[in-house]
Order: sequence, then C-alpha cells, then structure tokens
Amino acid sequence: MSVIENQILQDIYRASSEGGFLTMRDLELNTSLTEWNLRPHLEDLKEASLIVEHPEGFQVAPKGRHFYKSNWG
Repeated sequence: MSVIENQILQDIYRASSEGGFLTMRDLELNTSLTEWNLRPHLEDLKEASLIVEHPEGFQVAPKGRHFYKSNWG
C-alpha cells in the first residue's frame, strides 16, 4: 500500500468511524490532490475491500477497520 493510500484510509477511518462518510471534496482538501489523482488510489483500496463507496461518500469496510486497528489503532 502506498503512502497516499495509507493517508486516504486513515482520513476515511477517522471520518466514518462513528457511521459518517468522507466526501470526495473532503479528500481533495485533506490530500491536496484532485479527484483525477485520487481515483486510482481509491479504486485500489476498494479492490482490496478496505473501503466502500456510497453516493454520500466513502466509509471504511470491516476489513479496513481490522487493518487500521492492527497497524495504527
């Protein structure tokens, strides 16, 4: 997992740990990257089943919660 993917996962975890969502706009602000630059990383995280995408934004998947807690929490 790349450094940016780690940052994205941490940002989404913090925003969604209590049931909320992190929007693409919030990710753009947090990372200073555009959606065009973020999308490949988000797709990699989705393929790894670490995050899920909803119309409202992004949340950490159960596998992502386990990964987060085993590495940072």
